[in-house]
Amino acid sequence: MRGRKPKPTAQRVLEGNPGKRKLNAAEAPIPVPPDAFDEPPTGLGVNAHAVAEWRRLAPLLRRVRLVTEADRAALTALCVEWARYLDATAEVARLGMVVKAPSGYPMPNPYLPIATRALAACIKLWPELGLTPSSRSRVRTATQEDAPDAFTEFDTPTPLSRMQ
Repeated sequence: MRGRKPKPTAQRVLEGNPGKRKLNAAEAPIPVPPDAFDEPPTGLGVNAHAVAEWRRLAPLLRRVRLVTEADRAALTALCVEWARYLDATAEVARLGMVVKAPSGYPMPNPYLPIATRALAACIKLWPELGLTPSSRSRVRTATQEDAPDAFTEFDTPTPLSRMQ
């Protein structure tokens, strides 16, 4: 997307909508998943960092209605990548930026690219889960024409549409 990242609709409402532009009525609240969503999935294994990140993010995202059960895999991937980043940066801190190769010559720490790739994956996943302010303003819900019959309960007007 070109140009400035849009401000979240909630922030524009709090500021009094200074540009007087139409608010994003499609940025509807998401139904809250059940409390069982807060329990880490078995796919995280025994990685303490991944489990800790799930326990930190899942309740927060569930309460603010930014995730549903359909987002469980994306959140799991984010927690795994964040744990990989933390583990790799801990190894870089322990061994230093430069290590000795088996031949005795100095070389960059092999954990550096692991940390870089893991952080790059996190940076791609954060907006997908609405974990950045600008990404929360881009969240859209299906319109009446797009929504299948099974989702008609989501077709009610949103609180934001009443603010316009």
